[in-house]
Amino acid sequence: MAFSIRRLFSNLFLSVVIENSECLFYGRVFKNGKVIKTLNAKFTDVDPQNLDDKILEYIRRQEHTYYAVYVSVFYNDAFQGALPTLRQDEFEKFNIRSDGVISINMSNSFSIYADAFEINKAKDMFGKDSVDLLYSPIALLYSELLKRGISDKTTLYLYNHQDNSALAIFSKKQLKFATFFKVDKTEKAPITEIFKEEDITDIDNLIIKDEDELNSLDDFKSLDEMLNTEKPKDEFEDLGYDINMPASSDVAVSVTIFGRDMNLFKYICFAIKEYYQNPMYQGDFVEQVVIFDNSKTSATFLQYLQTELLVETDVYPVDTLHIMNELMTQEIKI
Repeated sequence: MAFSIRRLFSNLFLSVVIENSECLFYGRVFKNGKVIKTLNAKFTDVDPQNLDDKILEYIRRQEHTYYAVYVSVFYNDAFQGALPTLRQDEFEKFNIRSDGVISINMSNSFSIYADAFEINKAKDMFGKDSVDLLYSPIALLYSELLKRGISDKTTLYLYNHQDNSALAIFSKKQLKFATFFKVDKTEKAPITEIFKEEDITDIDNLIIKDEDELNSLDDFKSLDEMLNTEKPKDEFEDLGYDINMPASSDVAVSVTIFGRDMNLFKYICFAIKEYYQNPMYQGDFVEQVVIFDNSKTSATFLQYLQTELLVETDVYPVDTLHIMNELMTQEIKI
């Protein structure tokens, strides 16, 4: 490794997640290649479109404390995704216009894209050119796949953050289909709207026409019915997941968790339908589901997912802030 004067000083790598009304910071301070300190901070009642001075002041304090501060941000703008092509001139086949879009090639295999205006806006989140790196959920999902290995089976991978998720289907270790969606705790708009950006047909008509080919969502068991059947409940215990929905006197909290889980389930089902029914993807049968879970999804939901989709389901707990921080230390070499 070439000598770097920066290694002799304290350098802070700071990863940031801003979601809903919270802003979370996680940082590691390096000196001579070793971690000498970790930082954690949380700000509430945050407006993501108009950050409070207290957040900006927090970053300024770090900049005055350390020799260098490098900042990465979790990028969760709604317009982003991945396509099984490296060529921008082929984006329109997937109903994605290439103008006004920034894309990067991943392992010379597929492209991740996002809106150029929103990317530039995010880079200036804490001031002009204040953000060094942006990490999309799809990029984080792919980084986990590279660490753990991509299955030979046709597999649906889900990076489940908090109120948004990245979904990708790989077959023979190649990306076939991917999407990003935000999960409402209460449904406000038809879920099929999420998938129109990458459709070459009208998904609403397609689903209605071919409803008999796949089970309708109305045919799925209710959550209560599933829980009343005798099934082993220890499958997810080793991961530390609660077996049932939280037994809370706060009914609103339980209803919110239930609503989010069921909406997430519907998003997954519609994504699978799009993959099967859109001839562009030449979709073959999904054999397993692998979830990288940052949000501590209830084991009840995981059992429900496995039972209704009739596929093997594996879950790996992850920490978005920590993954980002590790990646940025690899990309910004000091």
